[in-house]
Amino acid sequence: MFAGLKVENRKTSLIALIGLLALVSGCEAKLDLSGVEASTAQSQTRYDHYQAAARSSEAVVVIGNRGVILISNDTGENWRRHALPGSSPVSFPTLVDVDVCPDNRFVVLDADRKLWISDANGENWISKPIPTEEEVLDLTCDQSGALWVAGSFTLIMDSHDLGDTWTDKSIAEDAMFSRIQFVDQHNGIVTGEFGTVYITNDGGKSWEANNSIPNEFYPMASHFISPDVGWVGGLQGIIFHTEDGGKNWRRQQTGTVAPIYNICVVNGEAYAVGEQGTILTLSGDVWKPVDAKLGFGYLRALLPMKDGNLLIAGGGGLVKLLTAQDLED
Repeated sequence: MFAGLKVENRKTSLIALIGLLALVSGCEAKLDLSGVEASTAQSQTRYDHYQAAARSSEAVVVIGNRGVILISNDTGENWRRHALPGSSPVSFPTLVDVDVCPDNRFVVLDADRKLWISDANGENWISKPIPTEEEVLDLTCDQSGALWVAGSFTLIMDSHDLGDTWTDKSIAEDAMFSRIQFVDQHNGIVTGEFGTVYITNDGGKSWEANNSIPNEFYPMASHFISPDVGWVGGLQGIIFHTEDGGKNWRRQQTGTVAPIYNICVVNGEAYAVGEQGTILTLSGDVWKPVDAKLGFGYLRALLPMKDGNLLIAGGGGLVKLLTAQDLED
């Protein structure tokens, strides 16, 4: 994560060296820094580590470390780079999640208890504080446009005015909520530490404990396609599946011990990504590997695109659009 600083420090050192040589000789030719400047101007670099992605009707956004946001207006063919400002010249926002609201605004969660909001093109970003002392870990925008944040000490907060005011609906138990999702305007699911599951069927007005995921499982990924059907994934390549809204969970075979970080469904096909370049697809009741030849870095962002394509992003500056053919090979 400090590699980006090395580039900046190297550039500063080169500039200082030029000044020193000019003072000593007064006639030396200037050192060509065009290569350094071109490197720092790239939309993607290997020093980036991407966490999540979302798309509106106008743009695709990928968020990562050091406040980096990638924006594409041509479904991932070309990208432009934007960096959100930090609280000081040497601090940067730590972006952990992104979603799109029904009005096509992008909303981004900052680990520094902050919300970033943009227009449908991923432009004109503004920030708003989230009034909590707990860690914020996940964000979603429901079908009504309300924002929901989940985090430590079973934190659940919602805002119905784009983050101007918040209501705390935390459960007040000592557990980390890692994922929150609404599958429709009434039904939502939040999952977290110790296999904790809470559900709502009244749009989040109230939350009730559901049956726990077996073995105090900590879900790092969670995806539901209906109030009844969903998956959770996590360490050691474990994926559990439910078909009754979490009353019962069944472990599915994955053939990997790599941690699972994200799950989604594209054109009726379920996919999961994780550590060591892991991409899995569900075949019957078994998850099978997809060999996309992406190396061994981690994969976190997983976004359904048009025509059955899948956008993935992760460590080492990796952002790639996989076509339906790539996923079949």
